[in-house]
Amino acid sequence: MKSNLAYSRDILAMEDKDLEVFVHRWVARQVKKYPDHHLFGNANDLGRDAVGFLSLNRHDAAWDNFQCKMLSKTVDDGAVYEEIGKILFHASEGEFTPPHRFFFVAPKGFNRKAEKLLYSPAFFKQQILQEWDKRCARRIRTGPPIPLSDKLRGVIETYPFEHIFGIDLPKILTMDDIKLVLADAFGDDPGDAPSGVVPADVSNTEGYVQQLIEIYSNDEGSSFADAAEVLRHAKHGPNLTMQRRRYFDADAFRRYFRDNLDPEHVEKFSDEILSGVFDVHASTSGVSRLSDVMKQAGTLPISGIFGRHNRATTQVKQGTCHHLANDGVLPWNK
Repeated sequence: MKSNLAYSRDILAMEDKDLEVFVHRWVARQVKKYPDHHLFGNANDLGRDAVGFLSLNRHDAAWDNFQCKMLSKTVDDGAVYEEIGKILFHASEGEFTPPHRFFFVAPKGFNRKAEKLLYSPAFFKQQILQEWDKRCARRIRTGPPIPLSDKLRGVIETYPFEHIFGIDLPKILTMDDIKLVLADAFGDDPGDAPSGVVPADVSNTEGYVQQLIEIYSNDEGSSFADAAEVLRHAKHGPNLTMQRRRYFDADAFRRYFRDNLDPEHVEKFSDEILSGVFDVHASTSGVSRLSDVMKQAGTLPISGIFGRHNRATTQVKQGTCHHLANDGVLPWNK
């Protein structure tokens, strides 16, 4: 992977919208924390950019807001007052519940006055109440100023300002799982997927095994009762064992990168395998088909993020053919 210095340059070169998409990618990968998420970030976002919902009740329950700021300079105290004032005003209007946590994501950091607000929550709350007319009333929307009504005051007074955080570039680079998001965003090396673990018993999800049993049976001229009988066979047993290793290596690869990268990368990889072995599959049959397709798959060049960094092993390419057989796209027995 690139060094943090190289990633720092990439992040600092982002446009405002790029930063929102980048942060949303990170939020989307926090599946244990956020069962749902959404990228607002438009003219009518009411102060929301990337949002992670802490439950499927979404805005009716707890949610976290990631307000992204890619400015030509550090974020100043005026922007901090404005964004917090905006989100709490719209919450007071019933648009949504106040966010559980509010994150300012600003790679270029914050000026001294903004830092004082972020690191002194009691002072920040006191100041926004005292200086509402000066700091917020005319900056939240066009039209008449927004007065500090009793309802709005109540929302501000009860809001936990200690749940407001600033995230600058050094913090971005230490966020959980950020390296995979960086690799995804900037096309860098995503690292190795874990190896597959082959269970002792063949499960019903291994549909390709039933297809292989059929072609092994045809090759022998007599039917195998099940996978266990094939595995005991001197000729076909080792072959089936190897096919299952390939299948589960490919399975671990698909699961790992679908969870950590844009799923488009895995889909493109599978399409390349399909295209690369299609003609061999179509022109052969039986055990010879299995052997020829495996040979072809193992030598296929791969493009994209996996090819650039040589992250798709021979076993993964071959095992992907069994997933395609499972899906009925490249059946072994037809």
